Amino acid sequence: MTTSLYKQTVPVFIHYLKNLSHLLKKGAQFCEEKEGMTAASMLSFRLVEDMRGLPFQVQSCSNTVKSTIQRLGNHEVPVIEDTETTFEELQARIERTIEILETAKPEAVDAFGDKEVIMETKMGNFRFATGQEYVSNYAIPNFHFHLTSAYCIMRHLGVPLGAFDYLKDVFHKV
Repeated sequence: MTTSLYKQTVPVFIHYLKNLSHLLKKGAQFCEEKEGMTAASMLSFRLVEDMRGLPFQVQSCSNTVKSTIQRLGNHEVPVIEDTETTFEELQARIERTIEILETAKPEAVDAFGDKEVIMETKMGNFRFATGQEYVSNYAIPNFHFHLTSAYCIMRHLGVPLGAFDYLKDVFHKV
């Protein structure tokens, strides 16, 4: 039995974007309660000098999933400028991204399972033999890289986050 490309991407991305929203809420709350921690300082913090801050990580999660449905099924995806500087703006970005994902047509995404995908970037074009290869080897790992980076930034700064915050609503107690 094979799982459709749509089911591997859109519902999973929506789920984890909602979890990212949850992480950001905890980060914003921490900034309000922790003396000496401001939203501006958390949002501009970098784990290492050459790594981008929290807004970039959220923007990258958004851009990855928008590009995925654009490349798989040729969905028209609006441009969202990467200009967010507050927790509220990042939350709005996540909400808008989920709305865009909800417009994806399952049959259009699934049709790219065995089709070549060319990823055009500023660094050049990259070829994936199939949509499945693109999803498995680039889209999902890249999304989770940036989601994990956002988690790690906040965790490093003391936000009380754990694995169950990242994996929120994955487990169903029996």
